[in-house]
Amino acid sequence: MLLSPFNLTERIMIPLVEEPKEHFEEFRMYEKCYFECGSKTKFWHWRTNQPICKKCAKTHKVSEVEKCTPKYKAPTKAEYMKSL
Repeated sequence: MLLSPFNLTERIMIPLVEEPKEHFEEFRMYEKCYFECGSKTKFWHWRTNQPICKKCAKTHKVSEVEKCTPKYKAPTKAEYMKSL
C-alpha cells in the first residue's frame, strides 16, 4: 500500500525530542515509555511531557497521550528545549 500525504488513515509519528545526555548522567536512569511496552527511553513528547519510545511513537497517535498532569501548560518545542 502506497501512503500519500492525502491518505487520512495514515498514522503520523508522535514528534519527540531527545533528553540531554546530562540528564541521564545526573539521574543514571531513563524513564519507562508511556505506552504498555515499558521500554526505557531517552525520548519525550514535549507537548504532554511524557516519555515515549521511538517504536511506540510510530504506532500511536498524539491524541492517545495524556498530559503529565491536568494543569500542564504545553510549551512550544523551543521553550521546552530551552528548559532542558
